[in-house]
Amino acid sequence: MEKFIEVERARELILDDVKERLPAEKVDLLSSLGRILAEDVTADRDLPPRDNSAMDGYGVRADDCAFATAANPVRLTVVAEIPAGSFWNGDLPPDSAVRIMTGAPVPDGIDAVIRRELVDELGDVVVVKGPVKPGNDIRRAGEDVRCGAPVLTTGTRLTPAGIGMLAAVGRPYVAVVRRPRVAVLATGDEIIDFHEDPGPGLIRNSNSWSMAALVLQAGGVPQVFPIVRDRPETIGRALRDAASGNDLVITSGGVSMGDYDFLQEVIEGLPGGEIRFWQVRMKPGKPLLYSRIDGRPVIGLPGNPVSTMVSFEQFVRPLMKKLAGWPEAELMLPRRRAVLTEALSPAGKRRHYVRGVVEYAMDGGLRVRSTGAQGSGILNSMVVGNCLIIQPPETRFAAGDEVDIELLDY
Repeated sequence: MEKFIEVERARELILDDVKERLPAEKVDLLSSLGRILAEDVTADRDLPPRDNSAMDGYGVRADDCAFATAANPVRLTVVAEIPAGSFWNGDLPPDSAVRIMTGAPVPDGIDAVIRRELVDELGDVVVVKGPVKPGNDIRRAGEDVRCGAPVLTTGTRLTPAGIGMLAAVGRPYVAVVRRPRVAVLATGDEIIDFHEDPGPGLIRNSNSWSMAALVLQAGGVPQVFPIVRDRPETIGRALRDAASGNDLVITSGGVSMGDYDFLQEVIEGLPGGEIRFWQVRMKPGKPLLYSRIDGRPVIGLPGNPVSTMVSFEQFVRPLMKKLAGWPEAELMLPRRRAVLTEALSPAGKRRHYVRGVVEYAMDGGLRVRSTGAQGSGILNSMVVGNCLIIQPPETRFAAGDEVDIELLDY
């Protein structure tokens, strides 16, 4: 077991244990949004399937309009109208045009479309006051995608545009990496369910619900377990149950050095239990425990609400994303540079994740300030904050200094 290690080392130990992503499953289009594609997708036909009009206007032969000017316009007889969704296969006589709508297929013999606002309409006659080039305002067959061409590849995160492409190539279902199933356990004799009135010495359980919400936000499926009391046998039973049916177990509380912090000794005593590291050089979040039970990762987060959430962002979210097949470059929170609008208290011997509020300045840059008091029990600092200011050990930051931040509001 490693002890009191740097953040990067802790994250490395956790992520290196993920040898492969979770298996694939077939889902419908909307259920695939934000998921990682687990198959290559090719076009079943040209997109668009044939030449079509890019504008509402008139389909013409460019040669018929070659010498048109405002002083000497060309008059064309309108012989047909082609709404979107219909098709006209007639012959276009010389000095004629067809009225055509956006998206309607362009018939043979027509090599240009003139926008409606550029001509004069006189009943069945259209007056063209300038030349038009061949191909004008025509979308060519296959200009988007050719039949058989790859449109989405394995490992792609599906966006709304990707969903649209799947629909365009006729894919109502698609294979994506399964969502991580995450067991959520809060431990402690001092916590009660949120619907109860806390008596002396008791507090409502917020951690289970903030952790479950973070799991949902990170693309996972949370299973919230009942509160686990500070009894070794109760903790052991809950951990075994949680590990048996989930891809990952996260707990809050029971990982510090108190007389009733049993998580570490319970895991060590379980068959298949293994402690990988304990304590990380960060604030908040120092007493973090990473272990495995029968190969299942178990991350013991600290019990203070802010410590729980900050630790989740640094370790649980990237682990979940790797399980779900996300590329390495996208596992962590988005990082930016911002200018401090206030001085920060000096950091001690650990990296400090300061809750902050970041805003765009008039010059387009980012400005950031702290949320105020930074105690690990001040949940409101996570409510009003939208970023984490990264303060390295033994550093002082003054107003005007440029700092690294991690965005929470994404």
